[in-house]
Amino acid sequence: MENSQRRMQNNRRQLREESRTQKGTKMTDKDREIWIGENRLYFDEDNILYETVVGVVDEKIAIAFREASLKIGSKAEGRVIKVFVDLSRAGKSTPEARRIAQQSLEDERIGKVAFFGLHPVARVIASFVMGATRKKDMRFFRSNEKALAWLKE
Repeated sequence: MENSQRRMQNNRRQLREESRTQKGTKMTDKDREIWIGENRLYFDEDNILYETVVGVVDEKIAIAFREASLKIGSKAEGRVIKVFVDLSRAGKSTPEARRIAQQSLEDERIGKVAFFGLHPVARVIASFVMGATRKKDMRFFRSNEKALAWLKE
């Protein structure tokens, strides 16, 4: 088994264990950050979930992203979560991964979603997800500053 697969399985196991033992506790810095291989999710105090996507995203990684987002989202104490997705280092995504991402972004707890990344593959990924979802509060930005400013409006 590859290191990245083993790390992903350990992350999933840790997510399940932590969600069982930490219900009702205040979010710590450790609770705010989750790594899935080279991919990072970080829930900042500004109520924005920062997702950094690196490399190819398959169904397993997409499921791990969804589980991590749900774990972090459960700590938002009922607030709508805004999402900043950095696709500047993203690779190709499988159709299954795109379907899972679309379903995840349609969650009622998710508010505005800003996609950032100049890589042509990232633009295609974002365009596909944005076109396929019923959520209309999603935008693609060439500048992370403009994306963050829009999320904070």
